[in-house]
Amino acid sequence: MSAKTARSASEQSLHDFSKAIDRSALSTLKWEMEIDRLGDKDLFSFGTADLDFRSPPAVVEALHRAVEAGHFGYPLRRPSYYDAVTGYLSRRFGWQVEKTWIDACVAIYPSMHSIIMELTQAGDEIIYQPPVHHVFAEIVKANDRVPVANQLINRGGTYEMDFAGLEACITDRTKLLLLCSPHNPVGRVWTRDELKELARICSERGVIVVSDEVYSGMLYEGTEFTPFAAVSEWAAMNSYCLFSPSKPFNLTGLKHSIVVTPNPVLRDAFRRGLLRANLQYGGSALGYAAAEVAFRDCDDWSHALMHHIAGNHAYVTDLIRSFLPEVTVPVAEAAYFAWLDLSRLNTPKAVYEPLIERQAKLVVTYGEPMGPGGENHIRINLGTSRTILEAGMRRLLSVLVPLTGRSFDESAC
Repeated sequence: MSAKTARSASEQSLHDFSKAIDRSALSTLKWEMEIDRLGDKDLFSFGTADLDFRSPPAVVEALHRAVEAGHFGYPLRRPSYYDAVTGYLSRRFGWQVEKTWIDACVAIYPSMHSIIMELTQAGDEIIYQPPVHHVFAEIVKANDRVPVANQLINRGGTYEMDFAGLEACITDRTKLLLLCSPHNPVGRVWTRDELKELARICSERGVIVVSDEVYSGMLYEGTEFTPFAAVSEWAAMNSYCLFSPSKPFNLTGLKHSIVVTPNPVLRDAFRRGLLRANLQYGGSALGYAAAEVAFRDCDDWSHALMHHIAGNHAYVTDLIRSFLPEVTVPVAEAAYFAWLDLSRLNTPKAVYEPLIERQAKLVVTYGEPMGPGGENHIRINLGTSRTILEAGMRRLLSVLVPLTGRSFDESAC
């Protein structure tokens, strides 16, 4: 047995992701909101990007300690918090970050909003790279800026940036590029060379890069992640890195995120944006406590989780190939999604959406709101137990396979 295999087996025994969580005491947007929306307690939810697992035991213990202290006033970030963040970035990605480069906010998108409001004006153009999470375009439009789509290219199931298209769509009004790295929903981890080419184009045209790196903590084994700011001096001084323990450690409800930039001018701009919404003072006391422990003490839990996610992705891919070869699933390098292309079913969304929701009793994320390239795709959240995933996939195949004219035998699945 190899050292990596032995480590994975050991981690799996310490952190069991095979069992479904007890939902009796929970009230979540991912599950309970959807159950209420559809009026069906028997549905399965593979939509909202949360995990169906308890957060790491070390984080739960840290939160117990914080609650037992019994004081929930405005918190001050301690030196140990900064040590945890800088240590994590150094240990996981080889990125050396100074404490003074670090700011915090309540979430990734409010951070993005502050940057947009300070560095652009109404009517300015902001580039995004669809298919990508719907908020990228929405937050631009909602603030009277112009979203410009630089659509990714799908080459045989591998997504690439369209650099020629990027150069063509930059104008004098282009101020920012919103980068999703690793990419949600397609699961790509951009290589250092790809990021260097992106930096070259943006440097020549004076475009600031805002890099959403929230899924950088959810890498498949053997995948190397490079923070955009680490590829060159220009990239470091002309970008923001936005990340959080929210996705990798299932802490979205604690409302805490981090913004890193070495450039003091960009830091000051971000802080002005916080000031406009009075977000500069304090923060989430429980968010700080959880983030510190997650970044410092939970590598083993994180590795075990991604071993489980990789197994789930392989299971879905193999199942689709066997029963629904018309549908393609790109190879994933990060995050916890399977991105299914239903185009070759030649069936409009208006037909398959009610079949998925009402007949199969499944909630998935549909690709259309993710912009050009998202049409006729669905995103399946793999952050669940294998038992739930298997049952959900049987339901999905039971409504999609008949669209091909073939029958589906559940017993063969």
